[in-house]
Amino acid sequence: MIDIELPKLNNNDTSYVLVEWLAQNGDQVDAEQPLVVIETSKAQEEIESPGAGVLHGLVKPGQDCRPGQVIAHVFDTPEEREAFLRTSAAQAQKPAQPASDLVLTQGAQALVDEHDVSEEALRSLGRKVIRQADVEALLDRTKPAPEAGGRELPAWQRAVGAVVSESMRTIPAAAAYVRVDVDEALSLAQDVSERESTSLSLPELLIKAVARRHAEQPLFFGRLLDDGSVRLPDSADVGVTMDLGKGLFVPVVRDAAALGMRQLSELLMDYRVKALRGAFRASELDGANIMVALHNAEGLVLATPIIFPGQTCVVSLGGTEERLVLDAEGRPVARRHVHIGLVYDHRVVNGRDAMAFLQSLKQDLESPALLDTTAG
Repeated sequence: MIDIELPKLNNNDTSYVLVEWLAQNGDQVDAEQPLVVIETSKAQEEIESPGAGVLHGLVKPGQDCRPGQVIAHVFDTPEEREAFLRTSAAQAQKPAQPASDLVLTQGAQALVDEHDVSEEALRSLGRKVIRQADVEALLDRTKPAPEAGGRELPAWQRAVGAVVSESMRTIPAAAAYVRVDVDEALSLAQDVSERESTSLSLPELLIKAVARRHAEQPLFFGRLLDDGSVRLPDSADVGVTMDLGKGLFVPVVRDAAALGMRQLSELLMDYRVKALRGAFRASELDGANIMVALHNAEGLVLATPIIFPGQTCVVSLGGTEERLVLDAEGRPVARRHVHIGLVYDHRVVNGRDAMAFLQSLKQDLESPALLDTTAG
């Protein structure tokens, strides 16, 4: 018999929801066959069978489950599964007897152990034999209610809050900003969009500019380790913030420096659709070593995002604004600008290097010809 143990799918959640089984109890399944869909606060992920055999699920669709929990068995033969079912049925008929005079069924005892329900609370039920449904009702009654006029935060917002709290608690962050003339970058985006029959904009150009810094300034993409050293990645895997009203997602553009403009544009469009539908796979949200935070709504000049734990830097993009500047002959002309920000872990990056990083981004966006790559 093989136990199918639920892996940890992200660092933010302590529980998930089992959405659906892709095979039925008693079905013969193959190794690496997708068996079940699990939903985290950010994505849905298919869990594959670790081996071949006969499936028996232990968790019903819609129920919560947690990392490390055994959610199914895969038996070698149908006969082995039948023997397991007979044993389980016999045990279910025998109530568990705690030290007190209360009698708890097996399901009730499991809930009591999981939620640390006191004997006093159990006695408040007024029953000698306590079943699983009784404990479930007790837990519902004792769940803290929001204050009057309050509202419980959704799971995805609580997950965001946990990350923000961890970042603010553990990362000594500093920030710097530059103003960037983006007239040429916007013109390039329009030219490439027409040439490649795609939709290119400043976020794609900024992602490309950030990724180009990896070879010369790898510390900005590093991960600080407990021993004070920094693990340097082989490529720039850029996370990009997206919030279209379904919660904050940060999908990853892997090896962004190797992608052409059309590839970047199509990938970000695919990610925007998934953000709208809440249809990301966990693998698409994991593994970024730097982040680009998009705060480019009209009228928003700049923002200071947090650094995700495990990363060293986050680059922010503000909204586009028009400014009057003097041309070479001293005449006022309208130019389009954005503010680019860099929030960095001061344990890894110093201010001088941070400004050099920002100046490189400014140079790339103000003279963007090198960003126009179509290979990759």
